[in-house]
Amino acid sequence: MMTQASTEKNTVLKRIAAIIDRVMESESIYQELDRNELVETFSKILDRVSPQILLPLNDEKLKKRVERVMVTELLWTTPNDLTPEEIEIFNAVVEGR
Repeated sequence: MMTQASTEKNTVLKRIAAIIDRVMESESIYQELDRNELVETFSKILDRVSPQILLPLNDEKLKKRVERVMVTELLWTTPNDLTPEEIEIFNAVVEGR
């Protein structure tokens, strides 16, 4: 039987996974990331942070938080050989343009 906490975690994780999919489709720079690794990263975060904090957030606010983590992941995985165009796209994403 699932506990309330694990049910809440799964609910939030499903929303986050859907947001990851939309962001990866709309922002090509994120396609460098591994979707499954991102979902696993969020699962680990939700083991340390109560899903109840994220449950009441609307999709736009949750998306902003998800994108912050995705940008951080991108910084750790992005090679230093980005083209000037890719750097401009990355900067635009980070700055929210």
